[in-house]
Amino acid sequence: MSVIRYTSAHAFLAAAEPLLMMAEAENNLIIGVTRGLARNPSAANSPYLATSGEDERVLACGAYIAPFKLMITRANREPIAALARDAFTAVPGLEGVTGPDRSAADFAAAWSKLSGVPPRIGMRLRIHETRGVTDSGLSRPPGRLRKAMEDDLERLCAWTETFVAEAKLPEKVDAKAVVAGGIKSGRLHVWDDEGPASMAAWAGKTPSGVRLNFVYTPPELRGQGYATACVSALTGQQLEKGNSFCWLYTDLFAGASPNIFKRIGYRPVSDVTEYYLR
Repeated sequence: MSVIRYTSAHAFLAAAEPLLMMAEAENNLIIGVTRGLARNPSAANSPYLATSGEDERVLACGAYIAPFKLMITRANREPIAALARDAFTAVPGLEGVTGPDRSAADFAAAWSKLSGVPPRIGMRLRIHETRGVTDSGLSRPPGRLRKAMEDDLERLCAWTETFVAEAKLPEKVDAKAVVAGGIKSGRLHVWDDEGPASMAAWAGKTPSGVRLNFVYTPPELRGQGYATACVSALTGQQLEKGNSFCWLYTDLFAGASPNIFKRIGYRPVSDVTEYYLR
């Protein structure tokens, strides 16, 4: 089993994209991130981009951009273990890995054999996909979807800090940078009912679809349908722009949030597990 490292996202995608596109929904994160890196190579310093395989066949892919977790594809144990052995040499300080349940577990186990450190499970997530919005029977709260604006910056920064705390994300998040970037790019949206009531964003464009993320409603405004309306409207907007699919992730340990998305047409397609390696 051989591993090939790539010095550019363009080279990586030329080799990896045929495999990645066989499960576009499951691989939407790695596709979106590496395609973004191909458009803007200066966005990451020395990324780890690799494939493992045999007989010129790509069987597994891995991509890492500091300080995030290594992303991997679904594959049999040996191609995944080969990636783990190579990454252990190339990125010895790697904090974690994320990917389809079994493959992430196989990677974590192979890494643990080398490091002597037992892996720890982080978040368990589920990818949901839709080709169309099906919320015609739902009552919609007052307001409308609009792009977030500079005047929203302070409020949305506070929401983002609370969102990160509620999600118990271990990675440091620069709320101001994230929100300002979302506003500048036009990706961050709010449901406005005499002021922002909920927020959501789109990211990670793939050849056929786009990922929705950053869905948040402050506690005092929950239960009024704002998040459902915001995600529904943003999903419809992205599909109208020519995307065949929209994807989003939910936390398997979160309570009611998956029901929000189910009501507007999202269906589960794959489960993902994160492991901490140190």
